Amino acid sequence: MIHKQRTGYNYLTHTLIGIFLCVGVLGYAQEKEKKQAEKPQTTERVDQVRPSVMDSIEVVRDYRPMLADAVKIRRSPDMKLDREALEKELRQVAVGVYFAENAFKEPYHSPLPERYPNALRSNIDNNRIGILAYRAGEYERGTSILKKVEPADAFYQSSIIALGYIFLKTGDMQSACNSFSKASKMNYDRDLKMDALFNYAKTLYSLDSVQVALKSLQEYFALKYVKLDADVKSTETTETQLAKVLSGFSNFQAPVYLFESFKNRDRKADITYQKITYYRGMEFYNERAFENSISMFMRSERFQFDAEMAALATYWKAEAMYEVRKYGEAVENFANFLRLPAARNTTVYNYANYALAYAAFRNRKYSVAAEYFERFLTTKDSSSDEAVRYDVIARLGDSYLSMRNYDRAKDYYNILIKNNAPTQDYALFQQAIIQGLQGDNEAKLSTLRSIVKKYPSSNYADDVAFEIPYVYFTKGEYEAAIEGLQKMVETYPRSSYIPRALVTIGLVQYNKDDTEAAIATFKKVVKEYPTTDEAAQAIGSIENIYLDKGDATGYIQYATSSNVMKLSAADQDNLAFKMGRTLFSRAQYGPAVEAINAYFDKFPKPRNEKHARYIRGVSLYHTGQPEKALHDLNIILNDWTSPYTESTLMTVAALYLSLKQYNEAIVHLKKLELNADYKNNYGYAVTNLMICYFEIGDMEQMNKYANLVKNYPRASDEEIATVHLYRAKAMQKQGNAKSAMDELNLAALKSKASVSAEARYRVALLQYENKEYNKAQQSAFDVIENMSTHDYWVAKSFILLADVYARKGDIRQAKSTLESVIGNYEEDDDVIPSAKERLKKLK
Repeated sequence: MIHKQRTGYNYLTHTLIGIFLCVGVLGYAQEKEKKQAEKPQTTERVDQVRPSVMDSIEVVRDYRPMLADAVKIRRSPDMKLDREALEKELRQVAVGVYFAENAFKEPYHSPLPERYPNALRSNIDNNRIGILAYRAGEYERGTSILKKVEPADAFYQSSIIALGYIFLKTGDMQSACNSFSKASKMNYDRDLKMDALFNYAKTLYSLDSVQVALKSLQEYFALKYVKLDADVKSTETTETQLAKVLSGFSNFQAPVYLFESFKNRDRKADITYQKITYYRGMEFYNERAFENSISMFMRSERFQFDAEMAALATYWKAEAMYEVRKYGEAVENFANFLRLPAARNTTVYNYANYALAYAAFRNRKYSVAAEYFERFLTTKDSSSDEAVRYDVIARLGDSYLSMRNYDRAKDYYNILIKNNAPTQDYALFQQAIIQGLQGDNEAKLSTLRSIVKKYPSSNYADDVAFEIPYVYFTKGEYEAAIEGLQKMVETYPRSSYIPRALVTIGLVQYNKDDTEAAIATFKKVVKEYPTTDEAAQAIGSIENIYLDKGDATGYIQYATSSNVMKLSAADQDNLAFKMGRTLFSRAQYGPAVEAINAYFDKFPKPRNEKHARYIRGVSLYHTGQPEKALHDLNIILNDWTSPYTESTLMTVAALYLSLKQYNEAIVHLKKLELNADYKNNYGYAVTNLMICYFEIGDMEQMNKYANLVKNYPRASDEEIATVHLYRAKAMQKQGNAKSAMDELNLAALKSKASVSAEARYRVALLQYENKEYNKAQQSAFDVIENMSTHDYWVAKSFILLADVYARKGDIRQAKSTLESVIGNYEEDDDVIPSAKERLKKLK
């Protein structure tokens, strides 16, 4: 590997230098150099992360070698089904459940008179009276009256059904059967004919004439559902499903739906249900509708009437889970199958070790995979299919290779090589990979070359073509690496290794300082292979190159151009947003604003809107555009579900503090104070609320918050020091100079930052106002010498020092001090105007 050094990012510094002060008779001279990183006074939490430059060539592939596509030799379930016997069973059971859930069709008189008003009057009356007598339990009277009905119309058909019902009630099943049969052959009324057919079939079933009952029930459904196919398209009912089953079925879909529509299945029905759900699952599996088959096998395995079938349902469920890449669940279910006593009686028992091993292999549980592959090899099944055996040996080599057990892996690969297995070229390739992993690159190169020589048409020719130059790459022989990789790209233009080869070429070009060639190579990867992992790596490399060159604008133009349009909409959105986020993390706030503007221009409805607005708002604040910053930040604050709300509140509060808009700051600080979710920033909130209330003159609230800070157990030393400072300021306003001095001294001692510098300056100022000029001079020099990183208070102390000199009559020294401040201080605040005003008065 070579290392490419990149210069770091320097922050703007400003220095107050060259202040030479001659102190009259005392001959005092002082030179002070002060350096301070430009850090705007805000409290948002911005990770100042150094950009991720390519200090070394990134490894472009996993340490674990790419294993060959491991395709488990697939077995299809053999249904071994006596379909005729099962169909007979399920029809009988289904009809039995159906009849148990549906009562005989009751005889009726109305609405026949409305439908047949021209029928014989005597038939109408006798039918009505006879049925009323039946319903009253007067069976003899009813029978005698009903027999008077003449065979001329629907009332006769109704009367015969009523007589059948009376026979049922009196226990004469055969006579009932004959009556229902007689009525079913009449065509006076279609509905009555259907009722008679149903009652006839139900009576036959109760008399154990099952086959005749099934035929009659089929006639009933045929009459009731003349357009069965058309009806079923709109609705599925128990009857329509049963009609299908009785008329024959091509698969087990209708029987499953039928049995699941029964409200109360008995044990006999559940025995049949276990079978039909199992076979329906097998149908789905053979159709490769694996998700559907899993559902059916799960329903079947709940029942243990047939223990072997239940075990097989678990096995094929596991196979289906493997097919849909649910490898963890597949492992669990294969293991469950192997533990079932009935599983040993199945033909797939030993094969389950192979299947479980493959599922574990796919789930990267290589130790489990190796264990079960080896179990399979010890079984008699392993020698029955040579293709399976060789496949298991290859996968064992892969498993041990992935576990870094190289010796065991080589043992298995050697078996393939010695036996001239069809996969010996793959075994040789993996041997070469192991040699490289063990640090023997020369042996690796030799083995790889032997593959090309011995197997010129090998499926792994492109793998070899990549690996050979990759060895040169890892050895630092970059010319040979690029030459080999470029040849590989030309020779195997459709290889899956192409994007990896191109990224490697680009990295070598970059580290040889050929950045233009590198960026062209990386862009090619993004454009032609946008969905690969290498495209993501190439984008990161492009970003680094542009930003390391300081060309943020160039990267923005690329990221929002049509060159990346092959990326998905989501990927394009993330790429454009990532650009702004990276610039923001590097504290390049101006370019970050430009990048986010370009992001919003390209994506009117961006996926990362809230985060983007946060970045732009904070960046605008840093670049001195508070009003524009507030626009973005307030949009975030309107959505309390945003993850940036708390940090945005901090930024907006700081922004209003810097603008001296204290009432607005109070609004946002109150939200930080009162929201329990923001407890980590409670100290910040109450400290700055104390400052705000002081600035607007509300001393009662100021004292309240001063006490809250002092009593807050997690308050920092700086926050406590701030309390002392502002209490001192309040006391000065009240004319209590002595108490103010005590508070200022406490603030100076407690703080190690700007609060200490301000407190020390204010001590000097109080001493000056008390005409203690020597003490004031000494205190001013204390700030200058000990708080040199706080330019503002140092400069204010120099001005106070000039005032002291003037009071002591040393006008020349006072002028010299003020001129030094004016000539060297660079900030735009009240320091320079104050110094100029004093200098004007001295002249």
